[in-house]
Amino acid sequence: MNKWKRVLSFALAASLAAMLAACSAGTSSGGEGKGAAETPGAANETPKTNEAEAKEIPKIYIYQNTGALNQKPEGSLPAKLEEMKRMYIEELGIEPIAIVPPNGAAEEKLNLMLGSSDEIDTFQGNWDEYASKGAIIPLNDLLDQYGQDIKSAWPEEAWEYMTDKEGNIWGIPRGTPAVHYPIWIRTDWLAKLNLDMPKTLDELEAVMKAFKEQDPDGNGKDDTIPMMTDLNGIKNALLGGYTEHGNSNWIDPADQKVKPFELAPGYKEFVAKMADWYQKGYIYKESFAKFDPLELLKTNRVGTSSMWYSRITLLFPQIKGNLPEGANYEIVRGIEGPMGKPMTASRGSTASMVITKKAKHPDAVMKFINHQYQDIPAHSLTAAFGDNWRFIGDSNFEIELIEPEIQYAGEYMVSLGTATETKYAFQDPIKKMHADYLNKELGKLDVAKMPVDATIMYDKQKLQDNIPTLGDIDRLRNEELVKFVTGARPLAEFDQFIDQLYKVGLDQWIAEHTRQYNELKK
Repeated sequence: MNKWKRVLSFALAASLAAMLAACSAGTSSGGEGKGAAETPGAANETPKTNEAEAKEIPKIYIYQNTGALNQKPEGSLPAKLEEMKRMYIEELGIEPIAIVPPNGAAEEKLNLMLGSSDEIDTFQGNWDEYASKGAIIPLNDLLDQYGQDIKSAWPEEAWEYMTDKEGNIWGIPRGTPAVHYPIWIRTDWLAKLNLDMPKTLDELEAVMKAFKEQDPDGNGKDDTIPMMTDLNGIKNALLGGYTEHGNSNWIDPADQKVKPFELAPGYKEFVAKMADWYQKGYIYKESFAKFDPLELLKTNRVGTSSMWYSRITLLFPQIKGNLPEGANYEIVRGIEGPMGKPMTASRGSTASMVITKKAKHPDAVMKFINHQYQDIPAHSLTAAFGDNWRFIGDSNFEIELIEPEIQYAGEYMVSLGTATETKYAFQDPIKKMHADYLNKELGKLDVAKMPVDATIMYDKQKLQDNIPTLGDIDRLRNEELVKFVTGARPLAEFDQFIDQLYKVGLDQWIAEHTRQYNELKK
């Protein structure tokens, strides 16, 4: 019998049993949904015939902060979510329960749950942060026993970022080193103004000047936005054009110490160039405040973007049909600055799926996650879209959604990451651009500079312990860069800014990073 027919039959039988129970006992059943977590109790109990049967089905509590719900933030239709739950009960003998955090307070809610008696078994987080607090468990034995498909799905370098110096594996990877901040440009505007694709940052500046002055959107107003960006955007997409290593710590050859990029030759020139672009109106005035990229793209005024790649790949296709015919963004390839490639690749991170120390059934959690890594990408796609997807033709790569309206939102999706997301591509024009980037661009590390200490897993707790003013240093680095770029602080005070960094503890920062770098490099 087709698995979905089995699911529907199972669900139908369970629904009938629940109706009969409600008639005789006056009980009601609850469900999962946006902003509300499933909690133990009668409202969320699986219909059961006796106590022994109930004990045979372990419950696992999934804190859904992976980003899976971005496709449908309001959550699943209750019936579809129940259908998915029944599928997992039937196939795995495990009952998943999704905990959906409130908008804007996911981390706060997570920390409250970890510190309370609330049930929470798995979530996404930086393992080094939670391992140091004793909130999660190492996964070596669980992976060996129940996670063989997970282990084979990720390359060795991904596991390196999950492993401490004692060899303990603390998380299931989310990604590997990748390029996240390309420069996108409106190629239809280039054609309209008879401009070539820029090959240098100087040529990019000339293009932005033309976008600013020649009204490529044709609305007769001086309101074009040559570049949409943010703080991470200018550092990751552009800084490498002015410093040798880009958005990276570097080793000062004068004393062989690890130092922040603010001390690197060329950084002051980078700041001066960004300030110049901002004052000329090339950089969007609200770039360093909160703004909605989707709403900005809707205005048909954005010429280039140097933000996180999905600000274009996910958002632009949604509104392309409302823009003038031919509107299109393409990556600016091969562009260079005075010091070479402007983009810096993102190092691997400790972001991962972890299992909490309070999990009652860690084996069931690992089995559940491993199931989504079996038969990649089929099981992970089902976890994301339910039964609303299919392969196109004989391909096991190209897929499409069966119905454009999403009914199951992905509350049980725990396998997000490049190991699964690069194994398929949508023909759906709304999703194709994003899938193409994941499959064709994300792993092209040769188009960017790799951080000098990309393979060094600094001990964050020791950084905090040995650099008491670490938070002040980080805040000063970000806030003063914004001030310089926006003109709130004159560039003539740059040397004073460096002095400020030393006064709040930069020597300690340099000493501790150098100590850990030398220790871990060995």
